[in-house]
Amino acid sequence: MKDPLRPHSGPRIRTLTVGKNELPVLDFQGRDQASGPSVVLTANLHGDECTGLGALLALIPRFESVLRRGRLRVLPTLNPSGLERRQRRVPQDDHDLNRIFPGSAQGSESDRLAAAIWAELASARPDLVVDLHSDAPQSLPYVLLDRATGLSGEARRALEARNLALAEMCGLTVVHEYPDEQYRRFSLDKSLSGAVLNRLRVPALTIEAGPRLYLNPDDVAVLEGVVLRILAGMNLTDPVNTAPTRRVAGRWRRDSGPRAPSPGVFRPRVTLGEQVQAGALVADLYDVYGRALPGIYAENAGFTLSFVERTHLSAGAPMCTWAVPEVP
Repeated sequence: MKDPLRPHSGPRIRTLTVGKNELPVLDFQGRDQASGPSVVLTANLHGDECTGLGALLALIPRFESVLRRGRLRVLPTLNPSGLERRQRRVPQDDHDLNRIFPGSAQGSESDRLAAAIWAELASARPDLVVDLHSDAPQSLPYVLLDRATGLSGEARRALEARNLALAEMCGLTVVHEYPDEQYRRFSLDKSLSGAVLNRLRVPALTIEAGPRLYLNPDDVAVLEGVVLRILAGMNLTDPVNTAPTRRVAGRWRRDSGPRAPSPGVFRPRVTLGEQVQAGALVADLYDVYGRALPGIYAENAGFTLSFVERTHLSAGAPMCTWAVPEVP
C-alpha cells in the first residue's frame, strides 16, 4: 500500500543567494490539477523567530502528497544569517528586514535581501501570502491583519474583508493591527505582509505563535495545523481534520499593554486570553525587598495576547501585548 505521506516526485528546489544569505525556495504543484490558487508560505524573517521554520520543515515532506490543486511556494527561512546567529535583525547591517519591503537592489544587504524576496513573492502571482512569526514563551497563537492604508473607500473595504475571511480559516484569535496613524508611524506598511497587502493588493496574513530562539513541539504542531487549514480553505488540498486551537472570539486590534506606574517586579493577576474591563487590576508590582507597590491596571478593556519576556519593568513599560476591541 502506498504511504499517503510519502512525496511522489518532490518539489522544484532553488537557492536564492544575496550576499552571505542563501535562502531555500521550494515550489510545489498540485498533483491532480495544476490550475488553481497560488499560495506563498514564508518564515524566520526575524532570525530569532523559529516556530514557523520548524512547522514548515515538518510539513515539507507532506506537501507533495497532500497538494492536489494549485501552486505552493515555500521559503522556510528569510533570514538564514540571523537564524545562525540567533539574531532578530539581519547581522550584516543590523536592519529589521520586516520594515523595509519592497527593498532595493542597490541598497544595503538587508535592502537587497528584501528586494530579492519581494521578486520571489511577486513572481509567484499569489492569491495569499502567509508569513509565520514567533512572539513569546507565554503567548496565545494569533493572526495579525494589516491595514490597507494604501487604498481607500470600497477598494480598501473589499480587500480588508477578503483578508479577514481568510484569517478566520486559521482557527486562531484574529487581531487587527494598530490604527492607521500608528500603523504608518511604525512602518508596518513596509512589513512583508503590509507591503503585500498595500502594494500587490493581495491578501496577506502574519501569524504569531510560540517562543523565540527554540522550538516548542506544541507550538510547532499548532502552526502545522494552521497551515494545513489554510491550504484546505484555499482549495489546494482536500479538507483536513486538525485539532482546534484556543481562540478568543470577537473583533480585536493590537495595542500596547497596561504599563507599570513605577519600576518593579511584576506578577500577573490575569491569564492569557482572559477578558477584563477597563480599570481592572491586572498585575501586582513589588520592589526587590518584597514591598508591595501600586499595581498595574488596565487602561482599556481587553485581554493579554503575550506577556513580555522579563520580570522587572521600568516605569511606563508595558507588561504585555494587549488586544482591545476593534471599532468597525
